[in-house]
Amino acid sequence: MRGRAVGRLPRCSSAASRPACWAPTPPSWPPGPARRAPRGSASWSTRASASSTASCRLLPLLERLHLRPVAVLVTHGHLDHVAEAAAVADPAGAPVLLGAPDVHRLEDPLEGLGPQLRAALLAQVPGFAWRRPASVRGLSGGDEVVAGALRVRAVAAPGHTEGSTLLVVDDVPDGDSWSAADGLPAGTPAVAGRVRSTVMTGDVLFAGSVGRTDLPGGDGAAMRATLRDVVLALPDDVLVVPGHGPASTLARERATNPYLLDPDLLESP
Repeated sequence: MRGRAVGRLPRCSSAASRPACWAPTPPSWPPGPARRAPRGSASWSTRASASSTASCRLLPLLERLHLRPVAVLVTHGHLDHVAEAAAVADPAGAPVLLGAPDVHRLEDPLEGLGPQLRAALLAQVPGFAWRRPASVRGLSGGDEVVAGALRVRAVAAPGHTEGSTLLVVDDVPDGDSWSAADGLPAGTPAVAGRVRSTVMTGDVLFAGSVGRTDLPGGDGAAMRATLRDVVLALPDDVLVVPGHGPASTLARERATNPYLLDPDLLESP
């Protein structure tokens, strides 16, 4: 059943960013603390990162191309994903859209964090002061955001936070040359064709790992259900663009990601 349309936005073009990234430690359940990882891949939308001063790169690019943001979509409300949302959205009068259960996090994304994690995040951005975006809208699973020819579908994926959301586009970034079979280990049944759609997974699914559940809003049981019922239900020919680390495909993650291969994951709760 198709969800409600959040609204038809003016036609826009895409912009890419490559923020500094974090990825979880090797397998344990639930996933543990994060560590530094290689830079991530770009997508249509910008991840407003606490560590990358995304707006300093994005806003001059938009001005040079004579483009105006019409919306900022984020996968969840943790600080490293929303730190510069206001800097990008507010000058253009654009709304910030995220899963409805995470809207409250934009009042103060640092709330509930322990002193060590708070200090670690703030150390990335000396002098940082949180500013809530002027316009924030909640998304529900099945909602669709339309901007010109671009359609982004929201899929509820709780676990990392209550409002974690997958953002699905039935297309791939311009110039993308991924094959659905890229990175598959020897002996894996062949997956034909190139990727046909893209899912921005935030901190739900990474290349080779999944998001931690020990931060505010995290729930290990909900994460297991999301991985089993939402992530594994995606087709193999999907390009996976996570919030941290390199891109992948669903075929590759299904064949190699130790969390998705966990036999206990497939058991009903």
